[in-house]
Amino acid sequence: MNETILPPTVSADESLARFITTGIWVRQDKSIRPDAFAPPNDLNLSVTRHIGISEQILWQIGQNVADAISKKRRSRLHGRADITAGEVTRQNLKVEAAPLTENANHAHITGWLDKPARKHIAQCLAAAAKFVARPQTLEASAGR
Repeated sequence: MNETILPPTVSADESLARFITTGIWVRQDKSIRPDAFAPPNDLNLSVTRHIGISEQILWQIGQNVADAISKKRRSRLHGRADITAGEVTRQNLKVEAAPLTENANHAHITGWLDKPARKHIAQCLAAAAKFVARPQTLEASAGR
Protein backbone atom coordinates (compact mmCIF):
# COMPACT_ATOMS: atom_id res chain seq x y z
CA MET A 1 0.00 0.00 0.00
CA ASN A 2 2.93 2.31 0.68
CA GLU A 3 6.02 2.23 -1.53
CA THR A 4 7.88 4.92 0.45
CA ILE A 5 10.74 3.81 2.65
CA LEU A 6 10.03 5.38 6.01
CA PRO A 7 12.62 6.61 8.46
CA PRO A 8 12.91 4.01 11.24
CA THR A 9 12.83 6.74 13.88
CA VAL A 10 9.63 8.70 14.39
CA SER A 11 10.38 12.42 14.61
CA ALA A 12 8.64 14.72 17.10
CA ASP A 13 6.91 16.73 14.35
CA GLU A 14 5.31 13.69 12.72
CA SER A 15 1.54 13.40 12.85
CA LEU A 16 0.04 10.18 14.12
CA ALA A 17 -3.49 8.86 13.68
CA ARG A 18 -5.31 6.87 16.34
CA PHE A 19 -8.30 5.45 14.49
CA ILE A 20 -11.61 5.94 16.27
CA THR A 21 -13.47 2.65 15.94
CA THR A 22 -15.81 3.11 18.89
CA GLY A 23 -18.33 5.96 18.79
CA ILE A 24 -18.14 6.62 22.53
CA TRP A 25 -14.49 7.66 22.15
CA VAL A 26 -15.68 11.00 20.73
CA ARG A 27 -17.76 13.47 22.71
CA GLN A 28 -20.60 15.44 21.15
CA ASP A 29 -18.34 18.53 21.02
CA LYS A 30 -15.86 16.41 18.96
CA SER A 31 -13.27 16.23 21.70
CA ILE A 32 -11.62 12.86 22.29
CA ARG A 33 -12.28 10.76 25.37
CA PRO A 34 -9.23 9.33 27.18
CA ASP A 35 -10.38 5.76 26.44
CA ALA A 36 -9.22 6.28 22.84
CA PHE A 37 -5.66 6.47 24.17
CA ALA A 38 -5.88 3.80 26.88
CA PRO A 39 -3.22 1.21 26.11
CA PRO A 40 -4.17 -2.43 25.58
CA ASN A 41 -2.92 -5.18 27.89
CA ASP A 42 0.36 -5.53 25.98
CA LEU A 43 0.96 -1.76 26.45
CA ASN A 44 1.57 -1.23 22.72
CA LEU A 45 -0.98 1.36 21.60
CA SER A 46 -1.37 1.22 17.82
CA VAL A 47 -1.18 4.38 15.73
CA THR A 48 -0.46 5.12 12.09
CA ARG A 49 2.14 7.61 10.92
CA HIS A 50 0.93 10.14 8.35
CA ILE A 51 4.36 10.42 6.73
CA GLY A 52 4.68 9.54 3.05
CA ILE A 53 1.01 8.68 2.41
CA SER A 54 -2.01 10.52 1.07
CA GLU A 55 -5.18 11.23 3.04
CA GLN A 56 -6.93 8.65 0.88
CA ILE A 57 -4.47 5.90 1.82
CA LEU A 58 -4.56 6.96 5.48
CA TRP A 59 -8.35 6.61 5.50
CA GLN A 60 -8.14 3.24 3.73
CA ILE A 61 -5.77 2.01 6.42
CA GLY A 62 -8.29 3.19 9.03
CA GLN A 63 -11.10 1.35 7.26
CA ASN A 64 -8.97 -1.81 7.18
CA VAL A 65 -8.34 -1.47 10.93
CA ALA A 66 -12.07 -1.09 11.63
CA ASP A 67 -12.89 -4.05 9.37
CA ALA A 68 -10.36 -6.25 11.19
CA ILE A 69 -11.73 -5.25 14.61
CA SER A 70 -15.31 -5.84 13.48
CA LYS A 71 -14.49 -9.52 12.99
CA LYS A 72 -14.08 -9.75 16.80
CA ARG A 73 -16.57 -7.16 18.06
CA ARG A 74 -18.85 -4.46 16.76
CA SER A 75 -16.71 -1.73 15.21
CA ARG A 76 -16.99 1.08 12.70
CA LEU A 77 -14.55 3.74 11.54
CA HIS A 78 -15.86 7.01 12.97
CA GLY A 79 -12.76 9.08 12.33
CA ARG A 80 -9.34 9.51 13.77
CA ALA A 81 -7.60 11.33 16.60
CA ASP A 82 -4.55 13.11 15.22
CA ILE A 83 -1.67 13.93 17.52
CA THR A 84 2.00 14.71 17.01
CA ALA A 85 4.72 12.38 18.19
CA GLY A 86 6.05 15.33 20.19
CA GLU A 87 2.86 15.43 22.26
CA VAL A 88 3.34 11.74 22.99
CA THR A 89 6.99 12.11 24.02
CA ARG A 90 6.06 15.06 26.28
CA GLN A 91 4.22 12.44 28.34
CA ASN A 92 7.48 10.46 28.68
CA LEU A 93 6.25 7.84 26.22
CA LYS A 94 7.95 6.62 23.06
CA VAL A 95 6.68 6.24 19.52
CA GLU A 96 8.30 3.25 17.85
CA ALA A 97 7.89 2.30 14.21
CA ALA A 98 6.25 -1.13 14.04
CA PRO A 99 5.50 -1.74 10.35
CA LEU A 100 2.98 -4.41 9.43
CA THR A 101 2.50 -6.12 6.09
CA GLU A 102 -0.85 -4.38 5.70
CA ASN A 103 0.34 -1.04 7.15
CA ALA A 104 3.94 0.02 6.63
CA ASN A 105 3.18 3.21 8.62
CA HIS A 106 2.09 1.36 11.75
CA ALA A 107 3.72 2.40 15.03
CA HIS A 108 3.32 1.74 18.74
CA ILE A 109 3.11 4.18 21.62
CA THR A 110 5.12 2.49 24.37
CA GLY A 111 6.62 3.20 27.79
CA TRP A 112 3.40 3.21 29.80
CA LEU A 113 3.71 3.28 33.57
CA ASP A 114 1.36 1.91 36.24
CA LYS A 115 -2.43 2.02 35.83
CA PRO A 116 -3.11 5.34 37.64
CA ALA A 117 -0.40 7.03 35.56
CA ARG A 118 -1.78 5.49 32.35
CA LYS A 119 -5.18 7.05 32.99
CA HIS A 120 -3.66 10.50 33.50
CA ILE A 121 -1.46 10.17 30.41
CA ALA A 122 -4.43 9.03 28.30
CA GLN A 123 -6.30 12.15 29.48
CA CYS A 124 -3.39 14.37 28.43
CA LEU A 125 -3.09 12.70 25.01
CA ALA A 126 -6.84 12.94 24.41
CA ALA A 127 -6.79 16.64 25.30
CA ALA A 128 -3.94 17.25 22.83
CA ALA A 129 -5.53 15.24 20.00
CA LYS A 130 -7.73 16.65 17.25
CA PHE A 131 -10.71 14.68 15.97
CA VAL A 132 -10.97 14.29 12.19
CA ALA A 133 -14.30 12.85 11.10
CA ARG A 134 -14.51 10.08 8.55
CA PRO A 135 -15.10 11.64 5.13
CA GLN A 136 -18.50 11.05 3.56
CA THR A 137 -16.78 9.94 0.36
CA LEU A 138 -15.26 7.03 2.25
CA GLU A 139 -18.68 6.13 3.66
CA ALA A 140 -20.14 6.08 0.14
CA SER A 141 -17.32 3.95 -1.28
CA ALA A 142 -17.48 1.52 1.64
CA GLY A 143 -21.24 1.18 1.24
CA ARG A 144 -21.82 2.08 4.89
